[in-house]
Amino acid sequence: MSLDFVRFPLSRPIARRSAARLPAAAVAFWLALTLAGCATPPARPADEAAPAHDVVGLFPMDAYDQNVDHWIDPRDAAYDRPFLSANEQREHEAALYARYFGTGTGSSSGTANADAPSPWNPAYIDHTVYRDGGEAIASLQRRRLSWFDNREQTGRHIGYGQNFRPHTGAWIDAIAKNMNVAQFEGTPHYAGSQRAIATGNLLVRELPTMDPSFYDWHIAGEGYPFDNLQISAVRPGTPLYVLGSSADGAWRYVQTPDLQGWVQSDHVGMVDDAFVLAWRAAASKMWGAVIAASAPVSDTQGTFRFNAPAGSLLPLQAASAGSASANTWNVLVPARDVDGRAVIRTATLDASQIAPMPLAATPRHLAMLLKNLIGRPYGWGNAGFYNDCSSELQSIFAAFGVWLPRHSSTQMSAGRMTDLSDASPTERLDYLAHHGVPMRTLIYIGGHVMLYLGNTTRDGKLVPVVYQDVWGLRPADNSRRAVIGGSVILPLLAHIPEDPSLESLAGTSTFQISIIGGPDEGGPSQGDEDNPAS
Repeated sequence: MSLDFVRFPLSRPIARRSAARLPAAAVAFWLALTLAGCATPPARPADEAAPAHDVVGLFPMDAYDQNVDHWIDPRDAAYDRPFLSANEQREHEAALYARYFGTGTGSSSGTANADAPSPWNPAYIDHTVYRDGGEAIASLQRRRLSWFDNREQTGRHIGYGQNFRPHTGAWIDAIAKNMNVAQFEGTPHYAGSQRAIATGNLLVRELPTMDPSFYDWHIAGEGYPFDNLQISAVRPGTPLYVLGSSADGAWRYVQTPDLQGWVQSDHVGMVDDAFVLAWRAAASKMWGAVIAASAPVSDTQGTFRFNAPAGSLLPLQAASAGSASANTWNVLVPARDVDGRAVIRTATLDASQIAPMPLAATPRHLAMLLKNLIGRPYGWGNAGFYNDCSSELQSIFAAFGVWLPRHSSTQMSAGRMTDLSDASPTERLDYLAHHGVPMRTLIYIGGHVMLYLGNTTRDGKLVPVVYQDVWGLRPADNSRRAVIGGSVILPLLAHIPEDPSLESLAGTSTFQISIIGGPDEGGPSQGDEDNPAS
């Protein structure tokens, strides 16, 4: 297994080969269908014996200042100067709105169009999700079942449960029976009755089970927290389309604005035309992004509904006509009734929890978001509803009205991508320090993505500084992990002074940067074309 500071899981090589044969227009669908998180699946390596030494230790962070104000200085003259223009933000917000609520019918405002990849867009469901009937979805389910069937695996590819014991054949057979793969076959078409909305936080799973599937914890980068069944999470208020259900009714297989996967049905509320019309109309007038790490939401009747993570997008209404009252906002909240239907409730959040979109993309506001998120634990595929590297950046940029893809490699398509993979670590760092644009430059290093904040000086040289949600660092022999395990600010160094045996984040085989600008500047990146399923 090729493991890095975040982790490169062994997953879905069949999906990679299938996507490679697709035309360019279909590649994005395969990305959403099969993958999420900070993971780049390589081919399966040869089996290796478990090491005899400890594979997990802690990276010493004492020398690295985590005070955001030290790195984004409130005294700087540019503290309130936008790093994205108002026009750029409006264009991004329109694209984000279309991804959530596009109708496929076109609109004078440009927020709805036939290509909008929204779960509520009939054209998207019929022409992209069901582009070859249900066969692509059914085939994916079979591949996933095969991948997690220990009877078809050997050595380090055996999947273990939380009790450190391999999953049995009876375990995967029961899941297969509950999935009812046959329901995805045939020639399904869009049905308005299958639209839904997330009425709480949802973990997105490869299979309809909350049982984890770990590889051997003796191997560096395996075991907790790397549950290979965990894909991502869906935030409350996210539009969904239900593609199928488990036999026991406990799970729904859904299309989200980002990807596909299995979610538990108890926070999936089915919607009708009246709900969609009201929700879409309210969001088109004003919507907001949660800017707190997690905002507890109770409706005006006193019923707790959910904790809304940073980046949750919900329709807003000013607490009094035309303006915010006492720094509070009325928020429309989706709730699920006893029949599983979605209804609209109202809650009140204050200005420290939610902000109208798009929040001006200034250093001040970025610093505020980082202060709210820095230091939180790393969550592989949003495990525990924490962020991993790519979902951390999604959560931040959502407040600015910018949608970023869920997977780290495809986030390179957010802007103008420059591939520095053939350069030396020193050349890469020098290029980033002199050509990177602070606060809008993403750095992809193979399975992991970071945000460039600017430069510091070390031994008389400019050193780039990055914000990232990261698991840890590894040595060249891949024998252990020096765990960081959360979101941090670090200088990007050619060598790690605390432990020279650890590999630099600038020394990976892949090193690409993407500068976010207008949403039409990026398009498919070189990384997407070279590795269409990653």
